[in-house]
Amino acid sequence: MSWDQLLEPGVVVRDSPLETERFGYSTTRLTIGPGPVDAGRLLATIEGLAADLVVVRYDAARLELAGVFARSGRAVLPAGALTYWEKPLAVAEPSRPTPPPGIEVLTADTMDAEVVSALVQEIVRASFQDYGNHYLANPLLDPSAALAGYQDWAVRSLHANPGNVLVLTDRREPIGLATLESGADAGHLEILLAGLVPAAQGRRLYGSLLDGCERLAAARGARRMVISTQVHNVRVQRAWARQGLRPFAAIETVHLLDRALLLASPGKATDVRCRGVTC
Repeated sequence: MSWDQLLEPGVVVRDSPLETERFGYSTTRLTIGPGPVDAGRLLATIEGLAADLVVVRYDAARLELAGVFARSGRAVLPAGALTYWEKPLAVAEPSRPTPPPGIEVLTADTMDAEVVSALVQEIVRASFQDYGNHYLANPLLDPSAALAGYQDWAVRSLHANPGNVLVLTDRREPIGLATLESGADAGHLEILLAGLVPAAQGRRLYGSLLDGCERLAAARGARRMVISTQVHNVRVQRAWARQGLRPFAAIETVHLLDRALLLASPGKATDVRCRGVTC
């Protein structure tokens, strides 16, 4: 979910056909944006939704909303918080260090489309298969389907605009990627997905990928670069801090699940927990 969507005021409800198809449970997204929210109306909205699963996102500072969710009659599954970081681009930057020999950041539109599509799926699989996301809070959802969702998201970004996908290469061998989206007002560039294959991690090459994103953002006239991750993903946040980014928001995620479905599937829930798979 993009930062622009989180900024929409009030309560916004969107059906999610992609998640419905992927997981086999009807899914709706509910976002609570800036501005006052009437607790009674919010509760009525939630109770009026027919979806099996409602994925709710809201400012983590709005602690009072937890009581509304608890009164809805649905099972409430806390699914972790997202932390959002930014880097202003109007401030003059010091000279960047020269990237290691052979390291380049290329836009996907300069590469063969079929090759890049396969590379995107492979890089996302390798770099995100151990990423703990909000889907893991829900014992009904297949972790492998969640990973496939990240791959599909990256490929859809590629097909929509190859210029919004950056590929990090080491002597022409792809080792990382970032998918990007310009803000609605063109004031910011958001990094939606960014990661390296495991063999490239620990070599301080992630900073080169962020440098490429920053250069593209500045070239498009954006005033800041925005990125997010699950709050427990401390390692990548350290890399962001080294790159000069700073945290500016926290967004809570909650799954509101049909209680009957949860209670009717104890075997499936146990199976997912015992596998210990993350994505």
